[in-house]
Amino acid sequence: MSLQNQYRPLNPRLGTHYAIFVSAFTSLLLVLALLEQLGAPKLWLSHAMIVIPLLLYVAIAILTRTLDLHEFFSASRRMPPVFGGLALAVTAIGGVGLFALTGSLYLIGFDALALAIGMISGFALSAVLFVPFLRKTGAYTLPGFFRLRYDSGMLGAVAGLLVLPPVAILLAAELRIGAFVTSLFASVSFEAAVFCGAALIIATLVIGGLRSLGWTQSVQYTVVMGGLLVPLVVVAIQETNLPLPQLTYGWLLERLSINEVALGTSAATPPPMLEGLPGELPEPSSKPFLQPFGALSRTDFAFLAFCVLAGVAAMPSLLLRSGSAITTEQSRRMMGWSTLFVGFFLITAPAYAVFTKYSVLEQIVGITPSQLPSWIGSLRNAGLADFTDRNGNGVISAAEMLISRDGVALSLPIVAGLPFILVVLAATAGIAATLAAGAAHAFAAGSAISDDLYHGFIHRSATHGKRLIVARLSMVILTIGAAWYVTMNDFDVLRAAIAAFSLAGATFLPPLLLSVWWKRTTKWGALAAMLAGASVAVAHMALQLTGVGTLFPDLSGELAAILGVPAGFVAGVAVSLLTPQPTPQMKALVDDMRDPSGEALFDKAMRLAPFRKRPSLPETPQITQRKPEDARDATA
Repeated sequence: MSLQNQYRPLNPRLGTHYAIFVSAFTSLLLVLALLEQLGAPKLWLSHAMIVIPLLLYVAIAILTRTLDLHEFFSASRRMPPVFGGLALAVTAIGGVGLFALTGSLYLIGFDALALAIGMISGFALSAVLFVPFLRKTGAYTLPGFFRLRYDSGMLGAVAGLLVLPPVAILLAAELRIGAFVTSLFASVSFEAAVFCGAALIIATLVIGGLRSLGWTQSVQYTVVMGGLLVPLVVVAIQETNLPLPQLTYGWLLERLSINEVALGTSAATPPPMLEGLPGELPEPSSKPFLQPFGALSRTDFAFLAFCVLAGVAAMPSLLLRSGSAITTEQSRRMMGWSTLFVGFFLITAPAYAVFTKYSVLEQIVGITPSQLPSWIGSLRNAGLADFTDRNGNGVISAAEMLISRDGVALSLPIVAGLPFILVVLAATAGIAATLAAGAAHAFAAGSAISDDLYHGFIHRSATHGKRLIVARLSMVILTIGAAWYVTMNDFDVLRAAIAAFSLAGATFLPPLLLSVWWKRTTKWGALAAMLAGASVAVAHMALQLTGVGTLFPDLSGELAAILGVPAGFVAGVAVSLLTPQPTPQMKALVDDMRDPSGEALFDKAMRLAPFRKRPSLPETPQITQRKPEDARDATA
């Protein structure tokens, strides 16, 4: 009997509980919209719209608390594919995707699709090449997969250490973008918003681990897409008479191009080394929306897409989700749902950018500075835009229309004159996205420290309680450390995210491919692939950061995966060929891992534990016998 079948079944009322949350959130939006029409103060409305969903997230985390090791690290492998797909999708999107991608599409148009292409391609690659096989091993973490695959605690510990830099960078980026949005609509400073976000991430994680995180993220995706879709659909109905913005924004592009020409937007030549990527400060659109390769060259476009692809496919905070699926087959379905949900966001973001830009230009073309609409002042006061006649010629040109990349997702309801509560709804969506993604990255780091460094290498006989304590402390310390770093340093969240994807791809993509698809790979080859890829990527980034230069001319430091991934493959293959072949038992384990049928290798090891000991495997989860009536009443 498989180990997972000994755990309590799924709650049959799970869909009802999810519908209750969606109904409660919808009711909150409608009530606050009614109160706005009755003259309620905007400050009260914004606080209620932001705080009440946060309390609901914490309530879900509390209701799904657990002290069971297996539930903490893998949600007892009971996450249905649809809900696992929601959690995966919101982790991949995050606040950086919601704000930075949407804003980049507004400012550089076609060229920003490199980010979208890389994200969806990475999901497809991961679903086909990695996730089913990681689920078949049953490892809690990505380093745990390497530890099980090669029966080496040392390799798992090294992988656990290498997990920390990319996920810490992404955690800091999410905290920064979340604090930026929160400080605009709540009565808190940027620094206070950073630590409030860190506290909410900790509250979501430490009491329930992956179990509480998974159920919280599944509802946060609903909030994210609601905040993105509701203003967009309203504007689409106003402009096209149809509530299908993803399908109807195409006819706006011709009018958009005419307005761009009227404002003086001309074709651009791409600058070198990703300099065409928009930054955080308000800036003008550098090129026509439909012009290809005007902000990024063809080479930079392809390189950027590859780096994002490699990072998404090998990101530890995404891959560990495979362990929460019920079976190997269900893990494939989970990835299918997550790809669908991410794809829905990626076809919605361009529509959002087009409708926003169309609404802006339609109201700006042909007017004098004295005739600027009132929303200009609102955006200027929030630091999101600045439309000023700087050259004094009496008209506003494209070069004088400065808009913040990260403020575009908040600008559409303001520009379209929608109720204030819809502006705050967009902000609530951004906060939900940052909390969901930030918590996932913090969990990936904490679980790697506990399961792979502490238990897998330092203290093999650690009890379940000690492992949970280490995991929780690690998550708390990492999150607080990231929050402190954000308050002390200024950095661009989009470039930081690209660098993190590049580093994760360079470190883990080569050993993952070799470990799953080449049985001749040895543990020393996998170790060499990790270290070589990470070393080359870090060296390239460090050289550019210090101003010394780069390992390859005209290659941005954020694109270090272009060098790190090939270096990792070469090192992994060469070292594997120079070291003794794996044992027949190790090759048989790879064959078993590729077979989707049967129980997970982790479960089989636990079943055979009384007869033979495998020191590198996790300990047997504590299984509690439950009465039938308890199983029926168990919550998810």
